[in-house]
Amino acid sequence: MLPPPEVREHEGILVVRDDLIEGGTKVRVAPRLLSSSDEWVFAGPAQGYAQLALAIACEQAGKRAVFFTAKRSKPMPLTMRSLEHGLRVVQVPYGRISHVQAKARAYCEASGAAFIELGLKLPGMEDALVELASALPI
Repeated sequence: MLPPPEVREHEGILVVRDDLIEGGTKVRVAPRLLSSSDEWVFAGPAQGYAQLALAIACEQAGKRAVFFTAKRSKPMPLTMRSLEHGLRVVQVPYGRISHVQAKARAYCEASGAAFIELGLKLPGMEDALVELASALPI
């Protein structure tokens, strides 16, 4: 169970500090949005936070997470953390984002896995985040 979002005031501005939980805000809602597939595929930048959020959400939901990214000589720190949560990484040579996403989509077509758009746009994510934000004590 995750702690509630922490709200802090800084010079009259309220700040929600959900960066204090591993995976960030989307980890609060993503696990319950993963029921329509056993495997979820995201294609994005190696330094992006979505890979960690997806890995944690899939781990919690008992699903497989696959991350397509441009090939690198050394994994980024977020990728290393994501691997600890069961993320499978597919490195794509000559990895412009359009090429990486094309490879990920082809994988999904062949395997039946579900593809996730940039921003970790899972079906129902926007509504779930609105519900979460509406419940904040502010």
